[in-house]
Amino acid sequence: MKAEIITIGEELLDGSQVDLNAAYLGSRLTSLGAVVVRITSVPDAVDDIEAAAARGLEMADVVITTGGLGVTADDRTKQAVARLFGRKLVLDEDVLDCVRARFEARNLPMPEINIAAAMLPEGARPIENQRGTAPGLLFERGDALMFVLPGVPLELRSMFENFVSPFLEGRGLRALGQERLIRTTGLPESEIAERIEQLTRRLARTDVAYLPSVTGVDLKVTGRGETPAEAAKTAEKSQGKIAAKLEPYVYARGDESLEKVVGYLLSMKDSTLSVAESCTGGRLGWRMTRVPGSSDYFKGGVITYSDDLKKRLIGVKAASLKKHGAVSEETALEMALGVRKKCATDYGLAITGVAGPGGGTEDKPVGMVFIAVAGETSKRVRELRLVGGRGSIRRAAVQAALDLLRRLLLDIEEPG
Repeated sequence: MKAEIITIGEELLDGSQVDLNAAYLGSRLTSLGAVVVRITSVPDAVDDIEAAAARGLEMADVVITTGGLGVTADDRTKQAVARLFGRKLVLDEDVLDCVRARFEARNLPMPEINIAAAMLPEGARPIENQRGTAPGLLFERGDALMFVLPGVPLELRSMFENFVSPFLEGRGLRALGQERLIRTTGLPESEIAERIEQLTRRLARTDVAYLPSVTGVDLKVTGRGETPAEAAKTAEKSQGKIAAKLEPYVYARGDESLEKVVGYLLSMKDSTLSVAESCTGGRLGWRMTRVPGSSDYFKGGVITYSDDLKKRLIGVKAASLKKHGAVSEETALEMALGVRKKCATDYGLAITGVAGPGGGTEDKPVGMVFIAVAGETSKRVRELRLVGGRGSIRRAAVQAALDLLRRLLLDIEEPG
C-alpha cells in the first residue's frame, strides 16, 4: 500500500516551526507496512491544498493531510477537500454537540466561531478528536482513502493511534517489518558504525538506521519476515546482538528515556537523589521530574548559579572556588556532596560549566563542563568538552550527568 503525507501551513515553509508531524506519520505508516512515496508541505491556500491532495490521490492508496482544520481565517483545509470531492459544507449537529461539551467540561462558554468546527463536507466521515475540538475527516474515493487530520501534534497522534491505525489494519494492512529501538549515549555515530559494521552485514533481513542527536545516538532496528511474528522475532534477535556490541553505552532497549532508566535503578536500590546545577539552570531537575512517580526517589535540588549561593546553600568551600574556580573538578564534587547532605539523600548529582556563548577563557573554554555524583561510599567526577551552541551544551551536559549516575548505580567503569 502506497501512502502520501501532506502537511499544511506557512509556518512549515518559512522555518518558524519544525515539521514533527511528517516524521511521526512517516514512521508510523512504515511500521504498519505502508510505503511512503512522497511527503509534501503546502501553504494555507485552498488552491495549493486541493492540488496537492489531487496529486496524492493519483499516486497513493492512502493520503493523510495535517493542519488547517481550526476555526481561524487561515484554516482552509476543509474548503479545499470539499471542493476536491465536489461536496458542500454542512452543519453536523452531533459534532457541534461534542464541541459544546468540551467547552462545558471546562466550565467555559463556547465562542460562536467554534461552530465552524462542526461544518463538514457532505458525506465525509468525522473522526473524533479526543484532545481538541476540530474533528478529523475520512474520505473514500474508490479504493483510495484520504484522512484529513489536525496539525496540533497531540491531537494528530491521538487520532492516528485511536482511529487511523486500527482502520488501516482493518483494511488488511499488516506490518511485515517490525522495529526495535536501541538507545545509546556517550559514543559518537562514527564509532558506533565502526563497532557494528561487520555484524550488521551478516544480519539477515535486518535494516539499521542511525538517529543521532545532541544527547546520543538511537538505532532503529527493522526486522523483516513473511508474517508480523516472524518479523518481530528477527528484529528482537538483531536488536540483542547489536546492543551486546555497544555495551555499556546502551541505556535502553526500547523507547525509555535515560531519566526513566535512572529512576528505575534508584527505585530498585530504594535510594534517593538530589541535584545541584549551575550552567544547566534547572534542566537536570526538570528531566528527573518528567517521569511520573519520580517523587518516590527524587527529592529536589538547587540552582546555584552564583559562587555565593554555592557557598551558602550547599557548602562549597571558598578556598576551592578561589583556587580552582567555579568550573572545576573540585567544585563539582563539593556541589554533589553538599546537595546530598543538604537534602539528606543517598546520592547527589551536580553540574557546573561554561555553556557560552561568552564567558570562556583559554584555560576554561566554552563547552568545558564538570559533572559529579556522590554517594555514601562512592563518588565520581567527569570532565566534558562539549561543542555546539548554548542549548546544545546544556542538553548534552544533563544527559552526561544522568549517564554518570547510571554507570555508578550499575557499577560500570567510566569510559577511558
